[in-house]
Amino acid sequence: MPFLSKFSSTALLFPTMLMLGVVLGIPLYYLLNFSTLTGDFMLQDVTGPTISNYSDLLTDGFFLGIAGRTFVISFCVTVVALVLGFPLASLMSRAPAAWRSPIAIVVLSPLLVSMVASSYGWIVILGNNGVINNALMGLGLIRAPIRLLYTDFAIGVGLVHIVLPFMVLSLVAALDRIEPAISEAASTLGANRARVWWHILLPLCVPGIGAGVTLCFSLSISAYVTPAVLGPSGPNFITTLIYQNFVNLYEWGTGSAMAFLLLLVAAAVVLGLGTLTTLLSPAQRRPQ
Repeated sequence: MPFLSKFSSTALLFPTMLMLGVVLGIPLYYLLNFSTLTGDFMLQDVTGPTISNYSDLLTDGFFLGIAGRTFVISFCVTVVALVLGFPLASLMSRAPAAWRSPIAIVVLSPLLVSMVASSYGWIVILGNNGVINNALMGLGLIRAPIRLLYTDFAIGVGLVHIVLPFMVLSLVAALDRIEPAISEAASTLGANRARVWWHILLPLCVPGIGAGVTLCFSLSISAYVTPAVLGPSGPNFITTLIYQNFVNLYEWGTGSAMAFLLLLVAAAVVLGLGTLTTLLSPAQRRPQ
């Protein structure tokens, strides 16, 4: 019966939802609780609750600068991953069955290595004596090494390397759902490849684009290892600033407030992207 079927589905979801509620709910409760406390956490001399941590952060130019820098880098990483991911996803989607597995292994190769190892690998490539600078000096294009390492550029390159597989997989899933006959029909009616991509394939890929952008932006904005290893010294990303407040300064209240603000903003961005994806999806459009 439909009622029993719906009830059974809800009952099957209950253990998972309960586990998620415990695993995520309790840490978030403590995070929110610590964010409303001020004082010396090392001596356990704290007072609260108060919103002073939030008000201080929202008026602190240094924190706002680091937060803005984090969002700009994460946005650029997401855009670059989308631009690079579309050709890879198209190649993987159109490849013969015998070639799909090798291509998938190449695309997923960044996930087969830990973030620490891949970040240190980029040090070898981007360093003053790295592969890129040695190649450019060998070709006579530069006389002195270009500072690529320990910059925002290095953070972006390292993050694109990590998040690109998630973008490609999301786009491949969307492209695989598109019937090849649609592109063939558009070509038969006189549309060139550019028009087929722009007017047909791209709109049909909106759900995959939304999923990929959400994953890439969320992973980028919450990354710690890559900014810590490849970025400039000191707090250069909001995650490294949170780490500094917790571990070095022992300012658990301020660090918790930063983490909770990051969570709220990331959640708002994800919800906004989900809503925008739904509105732009061809399935939701109605003829006028």
